[in-house]
Amino acid sequence: MMAISTLAAVLTYVISLCGIAPLFPWLTIFPRIFLIAGLLFGVWQDRKGSWRLKPWMQNGAIVPVFIFYFMQFSRVNPVQPVVSALAIMLAVRLSGEKTVRHSMQIYVLSLFCLASSSLFDLSPLFLIYLAVMLFLVALALVLLTFQDQDPAMKVTMAELKRVLFSALMMPVLAVPLLLLFFPIMPRTQLPLWNFLNPSAIRTSGYSDAVEPGSQSSIAESHSLVFRAEMQGVEPDQLYWRATVFNHTDGNKWTRTLQIPSEEPKFTGQPVKQIIYPEPSGVQNLIALDRPVSFDLQRVNRSPDGVSQFPRYSVRRVSYGVNSQIGGFVPQNTAINRQFYLQLPDRLSPRVKDLARGLTAKNRDDSVKIELLENYFRNGGYRYATSGLATGDGAIEQFLYTTKQGHCEFFASSFALLLRAAGVPCRLVSGYLGGEYNRLGGYYLVADDKAHVWVEAYLAGKGWVRIDPSRLASNAGQVWRPSGPLGVLKRISLAIDSFNHTWNRSVIAYDFEKQVSIVSHIGARWHGFDVIKAVRKYLPYLAGFIMIAITLCAVIRSTFFISREQRILKRFLAIIEQKFTLPIKISCSGLFEIAAAVNNSDVSDFVAIYASAVYQDRRLTGYEYQSLLQILKILKGLKSQKP
Repeated sequence: MMAISTLAAVLTYVISLCGIAPLFPWLTIFPRIFLIAGLLFGVWQDRKGSWRLKPWMQNGAIVPVFIFYFMQFSRVNPVQPVVSALAIMLAVRLSGEKTVRHSMQIYVLSLFCLASSSLFDLSPLFLIYLAVMLFLVALALVLLTFQDQDPAMKVTMAELKRVLFSALMMPVLAVPLLLLFFPIMPRTQLPLWNFLNPSAIRTSGYSDAVEPGSQSSIAESHSLVFRAEMQGVEPDQLYWRATVFNHTDGNKWTRTLQIPSEEPKFTGQPVKQIIYPEPSGVQNLIALDRPVSFDLQRVNRSPDGVSQFPRYSVRRVSYGVNSQIGGFVPQNTAINRQFYLQLPDRLSPRVKDLARGLTAKNRDDSVKIELLENYFRNGGYRYATSGLATGDGAIEQFLYTTKQGHCEFFASSFALLLRAAGVPCRLVSGYLGGEYNRLGGYYLVADDKAHVWVEAYLAGKGWVRIDPSRLASNAGQVWRPSGPLGVLKRISLAIDSFNHTWNRSVIAYDFEKQVSIVSHIGARWHGFDVIKAVRKYLPYLAGFIMIAITLCAVIRSTFFISREQRILKRFLAIIEQKFTLPIKISCSGLFEIAAAVNNSDVSDFVAIYASAVYQDRRLTGYEYQSLLQILKILKGLKSQKP
C-alpha cells in the first residue's frame, strides 16, 4: 500500500526538475543557489513530516524578490530579471508543505520555467522535457484529486497501475490535436532572447579577408557551421565555396565589388544539396563548388560564383542548391585578364625572381602552373597552424625561411607567384571536407574545416581549382582518411541526426512552408473526386475499422476489468485447478461452489466477496487484501483432483 500524498509529493519534485533543468544553465548564481537550497530544504521537511516554513512566511519572502528584480528590469535587460524571479518563486514554493493548492502552483511555475528556457535555446531537449512534464502533470492531477478527497488515502499496486494508465490516456488523446495545430500555428525560428538581445556575429573559421602573417598561431574551433543533405561524394571534391578574394596589397587579400562579367559553361557532375547553415549572421551562401542555381527567390549572385542573402539574418534557414563539381569551369567568353593579374605596388624582389624563372622560354600558363606545383611539392613546405611567420614580410619568410604555414600562406604565396608569372588567378575561401552522417544522410562541416585555395584561368579550359596546401610534405597526414567509427562517435552522430531532424522539421518550419502546404492541399482538393476516393480507399478504411474494433475489445478486456471481476476470475481459476466438483462452475453460484468444495478458506472468500458485491458496493482496501491472502493460501494447497 502506498500513500497518495507521498506519490504526489514525489511527482511534484520530478515535475519541478523538468522545469528547472533546461533553465538552470541560463540563470545567474543567486537563483541557482536559491533553487538548490529550496529543493533540498523541501525534501528534508517532507521526510521529517513537519514544515517549519508556513505559507505566510513563503509569501512574505517572495515580496522582496519581486522588488529586487523589478528594479533591475529595463529595455536592455528585460528577460533575466523575469526568469530569475520565476526560479526563486519556484524555489520558495518547493521549500514548503506540498498541499493540493501549493502543488498546483508548483506545476504552473515549473511550466513557466520550462517555457522561459525557450527564450535562450530551442534544442530538442525542450520537447523531451515538455513531453515528460505533461505526462507527469496529468498523472499528478489525478493523484491530487484523490488526495483532496482523503489526504490519508492509500492505494495498492494494482490500483496505481490503473491510475497510471488513465493518466497516460490524457496526453495521448491530445496528440491528434498537436498534429493538427503544428502545421498552422505560428512559431519563431530563434530563441526570443536573440531578438531582444542580439548576440555578436560568429565569424570563427570564416572572415572577409585573407591576411597571412597577422598572427603566429591559429586556434581551431570545432563549432558547427552547416549541414548539407546530399549523397556522399569523393573527398577530393568536397570544396564548399563561400566567397572569392580578387585583390591583394601584398599580405592581405580582399574582395572588390567591381567584378568583371563572366559567362560560365558548367560541364561537371551535377550534385543536389540542401544546406542548413547554423545561425551566424554571415551573408554568404555556402555551396559545393561550384554552385549553378539556388531555390531561393532573392539571392544576390556575382559573376565569380559568389552568392549572398540580400541582407544579414541570424534566423535558422535552409536552401537547396544545384552544383556541378569537377574542379574546373569553362567560360563562353574571355575574362578580364588584367583584373586578375593586378599585383601590389611593393612586391618582394625575391618573389619576382622566382616568378621570372617560371616565365622563361615563353612557357604557356599550364606549364607555369606545373612548374610552380613542383616547386612547392619538392621545396620541403609543411602545413602548420603554429610557429607561423608574422609581419609585412610574412610571405617571403614562408617561401624562403620558415617554410611552414596554413592554407592562407600556401594559397596567397601561390597566387602571388602566378600573377607575377602572368597567369590570371584569384583566391577562393570556404570549407574543405566534412564528416558524413550516414544515419541522417548529410555532411557535418565545422569551423576547423575553413580553407582557402586558388582558382587559375587557363585559356581553352576555364577556371581551374588548385589547392597548394595539398602540395605540403605532410599533406597526407593533415588530410588522411578518417578511420572506422567508434561507439562514442556513432552515438554522437545519432544525437546530431536527432538535432538535425528537430531543426529541420520544427525550428526551420516557417510561414513560407505553411503557405506551401496550404497551396499544395488546395491544389489537390481542387481536383479531388469524392466518389472515386471512397471507392479506392473503402477496403483500407474497412480494414482499419476492424483492426480498431479488435484493439478496443482487447484493451477493454485487459485494462478496463474492475478489480472485483479480476479477483473473481482468479478465484474460479484456482477452484477449477485444485478441486474436483460435481457441478459445472460456469453454471453455478458462488455459494453453490463453496458448498460443493467444503473448504473453510473458500467459504471465507465467498462470504467476504458476496458481502460487498452482492450488496452493490465495491470491495474496500481491507477486504481486497483479505481476499488476496485467501487466494495465496488456496494457491498453495495441494491439488485434490484424482
